[in-house]
Amino acid sequence: MTAHTTKTLLMLGDSLVEWGDWASLLPDFQVINRGIAGEHTEELSARLVSEIDAVVDAGEEPEYILIMTGTNNLLMGSPYFPVILGSMLPRLIDLCPQSSITLNSIMPMQLRGLTQESITAANKELREVAQQSGCHFLDTTTPFTEQCLPVTKPGFLHDGVHLSTRGYQVWAGAIKKHMDSLSSPNNV
Repeated sequence: MTAHTTKTLLMLGDSLVEWGDWASLLPDFQVINRGIAGEHTEELSARLVSEIDAVVDAGEEPEYILIMTGTNNLLMGSPYFPVILGSMLPRLIDLCPQSSITLNSIMPMQLRGLTQESITAANKELREVAQQSGCHFLDTTTPFTEQCLPVTKPGFLHDGVHLSTRGYQVWAGAIKKHMDSLSSPNNV
Protein backbone atom coordinates (compact mmCIF):
# COMPACT_ATOMS: atom_id res chain seq x y z
CA MET A 1 0.00 0.00 0.00
CA THR A 2 1.42 3.38 -0.97
CA ALA A 3 1.33 6.36 1.32
CA HIS A 4 -1.21 9.01 0.39
CA THR A 5 0.18 12.53 0.40
CA THR A 6 -2.14 15.50 0.39
CA LYS A 7 -1.28 18.18 -2.13
CA THR A 8 -1.52 21.82 -1.13
CA LEU A 9 -3.77 24.13 -3.14
CA LEU A 10 -3.67 27.86 -2.47
CA MET A 11 -6.84 29.55 -3.71
CA LEU A 12 -6.76 33.31 -4.21
CA GLY A 13 -9.79 35.34 -5.17
CA ASP A 14 -13.12 36.81 -4.22
CA SER A 15 -16.34 35.60 -2.56
CA LEU A 16 -16.58 32.62 -4.91
CA VAL A 17 -13.37 31.32 -3.35
CA GLU A 18 -14.05 32.52 0.20
CA TRP A 19 -17.49 30.92 0.49
CA GLY A 20 -16.51 27.48 -0.77
CA ASP A 21 -16.44 24.59 1.71
CA TRP A 22 -13.22 23.35 0.17
CA ALA A 23 -12.41 20.76 2.85
CA SER A 24 -15.48 18.78 1.82
CA LEU A 25 -15.41 19.74 -1.88
CA LEU A 26 -11.74 18.87 -2.46
CA PRO A 27 -10.85 16.33 0.25
CA ASP A 28 -7.71 15.18 -1.62
CA PHE A 29 -6.18 18.64 -1.23
CA GLN A 30 -5.13 20.77 1.69
CA VAL A 31 -6.84 23.95 0.52
CA ILE A 32 -5.56 27.28 1.79
CA ASN A 33 -8.51 29.61 1.23
CA ARG A 34 -7.47 33.21 0.66
CA GLY A 35 -10.69 34.50 -0.87
CA ILE A 36 -12.09 37.88 0.15
CA ALA A 37 -15.69 38.77 -0.70
CA GLY A 38 -16.08 41.88 -2.82
CA GLU A 39 -12.41 42.03 -3.75
CA HIS A 40 -11.26 43.40 -7.08
CA THR A 41 -8.19 42.22 -8.98
CA GLU A 42 -6.28 45.37 -7.96
CA GLU A 43 -6.76 44.51 -4.29
CA LEU A 44 -5.63 40.92 -4.81
CA SER A 45 -2.54 42.19 -6.59
CA ALA A 46 -1.80 44.55 -3.68
CA ARG A 47 -1.96 41.75 -1.09
CA LEU A 48 -0.20 39.11 -3.17
CA VAL A 49 3.24 39.28 -1.53
CA SER A 50 1.89 39.23 2.03
CA GLU A 51 -0.39 36.27 1.23
CA ILE A 52 2.44 34.25 -0.29
CA ASP A 53 4.79 35.15 2.58
CA ALA A 54 2.19 33.97 5.11
CA VAL A 55 1.66 30.66 3.31
CA VAL A 56 5.36 29.96 2.81
CA ASP A 57 6.20 30.97 6.41
CA ALA A 58 3.56 28.52 7.65
CA GLY A 59 5.00 25.58 5.75
CA GLU A 60 6.22 25.33 2.22
CA GLU A 61 5.43 26.53 -1.24
CA PRO A 62 2.05 25.15 -2.36
CA GLU A 63 2.05 22.59 -5.18
CA TYR A 64 -0.88 24.36 -6.83
CA ILE A 65 -2.21 27.91 -6.91
CA LEU A 66 -5.63 28.75 -8.37
CA ILE A 67 -6.63 32.36 -8.99
CA MET A 68 -10.29 33.28 -9.40
CA THR A 69 -10.58 37.03 -9.79
CA GLY A 70 -12.17 39.58 -12.09
CA THR A 71 -15.84 38.91 -11.40
CA ASN A 72 -16.24 42.06 -9.29
CA ASN A 73 -14.26 44.11 -11.81
CA LEU A 74 -16.54 42.95 -14.61
CA LEU A 75 -19.69 43.56 -12.56
CA MET A 76 -18.53 47.13 -11.85
CA GLY A 77 -17.83 47.84 -15.51
CA SER A 78 -14.05 47.68 -15.21
CA PRO A 79 -12.94 45.30 -17.97
CA TYR A 80 -9.20 46.03 -17.62
CA PHE A 81 -8.46 43.45 -14.93
CA PRO A 82 -6.66 41.09 -17.38
CA VAL A 83 -3.95 43.76 -17.71
CA ILE A 84 -3.49 43.75 -13.93
CA LEU A 85 -3.28 39.96 -13.95
CA GLY A 86 -0.71 40.20 -16.72
CA SER A 87 1.60 42.07 -14.34
CA MET A 88 0.61 40.02 -11.28
CA LEU A 89 1.27 36.52 -12.66
CA PRO A 90 5.01 37.01 -13.31
CA ARG A 91 5.38 38.30 -9.73
CA LEU A 92 3.57 35.21 -8.46
CA ILE A 93 5.81 32.95 -10.54
CA ASP A 94 8.86 34.66 -9.02
CA LEU A 95 7.45 34.18 -5.50
CA CYS A 96 6.45 30.53 -6.07
CA PRO A 97 8.62 29.12 -8.86
CA GLN A 98 7.83 25.49 -7.96
CA SER A 99 4.04 25.97 -7.88
CA SER A 100 1.75 25.09 -10.75
CA ILE A 101 -0.33 28.25 -11.26
CA THR A 102 -3.80 28.23 -12.82
CA LEU A 103 -5.99 31.17 -13.73
CA ASN A 104 -9.70 30.31 -13.53
CA SER A 105 -12.17 31.72 -16.05
CA ILE A 106 -15.03 34.00 -15.09
CA MET A 107 -18.15 31.95 -14.40
CA PRO A 108 -20.97 32.23 -16.99
CA MET A 109 -23.14 34.43 -14.78
CA GLN A 110 -26.51 35.73 -15.84
CA LEU A 111 -27.20 39.30 -14.84
CA ARG A 112 -29.11 42.10 -16.48
CA GLY A 113 -26.62 44.42 -18.11
CA LEU A 114 -23.84 41.83 -18.28
CA THR A 115 -23.79 39.93 -21.54
CA GLN A 116 -22.38 36.49 -22.17
CA GLU A 117 -20.36 38.15 -24.93
CA SER A 118 -18.56 40.35 -22.37
CA ILE A 119 -17.82 37.30 -20.20
CA THR A 120 -16.58 35.38 -23.25
CA ALA A 121 -14.35 38.30 -24.27
CA ALA A 122 -12.94 38.58 -20.74
CA ASN A 123 -12.25 34.85 -20.64
CA LYS A 124 -10.47 35.04 -23.99
CA GLU A 125 -8.21 37.75 -22.55
CA LEU A 126 -7.64 35.73 -19.36
CA ARG A 127 -6.64 32.67 -21.39
CA GLU A 128 -4.15 34.79 -23.36
CA VAL A 129 -2.72 36.30 -20.15
CA ALA A 130 -2.27 32.83 -18.65
CA GLN A 131 -0.56 31.53 -21.79
CA GLN A 132 1.72 34.56 -22.09
CA SER A 133 2.74 34.16 -18.44
CA GLY A 134 3.38 30.43 -18.71
CA CYS A 135 0.47 29.59 -16.42
CA HIS A 136 -2.44 27.21 -16.90
CA PHE A 137 -6.03 28.22 -17.63
CA LEU A 138 -9.13 26.51 -16.27
CA ASP A 139 -12.18 27.26 -18.39
CA THR A 140 -15.26 26.50 -16.30
CA THR A 141 -17.68 27.71 -18.96
CA THR A 142 -18.48 24.26 -20.35
CA PRO A 143 -19.21 22.49 -17.04
CA PHE A 144 -21.43 25.37 -15.91
CA THR A 145 -23.17 25.78 -19.25
CA GLU A 146 -23.93 22.07 -19.41
CA GLN A 147 -24.93 21.58 -15.77
CA CYS A 148 -26.03 24.89 -14.27
CA LEU A 149 -27.52 27.28 -16.79
CA PRO A 150 -29.91 28.96 -17.09
CA VAL A 151 -29.99 30.39 -13.60
CA THR A 152 -33.21 28.48 -12.95
CA LYS A 153 -31.01 25.39 -12.71
CA PRO A 154 -29.43 24.96 -9.29
CA GLY A 155 -25.86 26.13 -10.07
CA PHE A 156 -26.22 29.74 -9.04
CA LEU A 157 -28.07 31.54 -6.27
CA HIS A 158 -30.88 33.94 -7.17
CA ASP A 159 -28.42 36.82 -7.58
CA GLY A 160 -27.02 35.09 -10.68
CA VAL A 161 -23.41 35.51 -9.50
CA HIS A 162 -22.80 33.43 -6.39
CA LEU A 163 -22.73 29.67 -6.45
CA SER A 164 -25.17 27.29 -4.83
CA THR A 165 -24.09 23.99 -3.32
CA ARG A 166 -24.55 22.41 -6.75
CA GLY A 167 -22.51 25.16 -8.38
CA TYR A 168 -19.64 24.56 -5.96
CA GLN A 169 -19.80 20.83 -6.69
CA VAL A 170 -19.52 21.51 -10.42
CA TRP A 171 -16.61 23.92 -9.90
CA ALA A 172 -14.81 21.55 -7.52
CA GLY A 173 -15.19 18.74 -10.06
CA ALA A 174 -13.62 20.92 -12.75
CA ILE A 175 -10.79 21.94 -10.40
CA LYS A 176 -10.06 18.33 -9.43
CA LYS A 177 -10.06 17.18 -13.05
CA HIS A 178 -7.74 20.05 -13.98
CA MET A 179 -5.34 19.45 -11.07
CA ASP A 180 -5.27 15.72 -11.84
CA SER A 181 -4.30 16.52 -15.43
CA LEU A 182 -1.45 18.73 -14.17
CA SER A 183 -0.03 15.92 -12.06
CA SER A 184 -0.41 13.37 -14.87
CA PRO A 185 2.88 11.98 -16.21
CA ASN A 186 1.64 12.88 -19.71
CA ASN A 187 1.40 16.58 -18.83
CA VAL A 188 4.31 18.44 -20.34
